[in-house]
Formats: sequence, structure tokens, C-alpha cells
Amino acid sequence: MKRNYTKILLRVAAGCLLFFAAGHSVGHFTRHDVNDPKAREVLQIMTENKFDMFGQMRSYDENYTGMSLNLIFILFSFSVILWLMSGYTKENKQLVSNLLIPILVCVAGFTITGYLYFFIVPSITCLLASIFILLSIILLKRE
Repeated sequence: MKRNYTKILLRVAAGCLLFFAAGHSVGHFTRHDVNDPKAREVLQIMTENKFDMFGQMRSYDENYTGMSLNLIFILFSFSVILWLMSGYTKENKQLVSNLLIPILVCVAGFTITGYLYFFIVPSITCLLASIFILLSIILLKRE
């Protein structure tokens, strides 16, 4: 029986993104648990100062909360999508390959922004997921 390496690669990529989603969720829900006085001061200013955003009074903390939650939803969704797609790598190679391309672009973008603006763990996690997705695309095109 021939092994389906594409299926395995996509499931490992899904696991990488699930790991990132879990870590980001922990970070999101504990982000206000800081001891540094300067960090506390910044958080207070970001929370208390509100400004008009298209007719709604919002703070920067609310903006970051929304973006952070959106990332959690995206990461969990991509994990599920990759897992589900891994089950169709034999029957629908072209469709799976085509759907993987925009996911690859997004996850590769997360690699870059993770490195430039955050810290190395999410960047490496997304880099690994990107590599596994790219290898899956290559394998699907060769089969």
C-alpha cells in the first residue's frame, strides 16, 4: 500500500497551526497579566483612551482584542480546513492544490509578520506549516 505523504504533510501543517492557535489563545487571554509598571501604564492608556472609529468610540485595546480574536478564529479554521482537505488529496488533487495556494500565501505572510513584529515561536510555527503546505502542493502537482 502506497503511503499518502500529502495527507500526512497537511495534517502536520494543521497541527502546527493548531499549536499556534492554542499558544496565541493563551497569550490573548493573559495579555493583561503584566507586572512591569511601564507595560501596565501603556495598557491603561490603551484601554481608557477612546477615539471615534467610523461612528463608534473604541480604544486601541479593543482594536487589538478584535484583531487578536480574529487571528485565533483564522488559525483554528485553517487547522480544520487543512485536516479536512488532507482527506481529499487522492480524489481531488487539483482542487486541493488550488485551495492550498491562498492558505499558503496567508500562512507565509504570518511567518514574516511574526518574525518582524512579534517573536520567533509563531514565526517558526508558521514557517514549518508553510513548508509542509508547499511540499503538499508540489506532491499534488507531481502525482
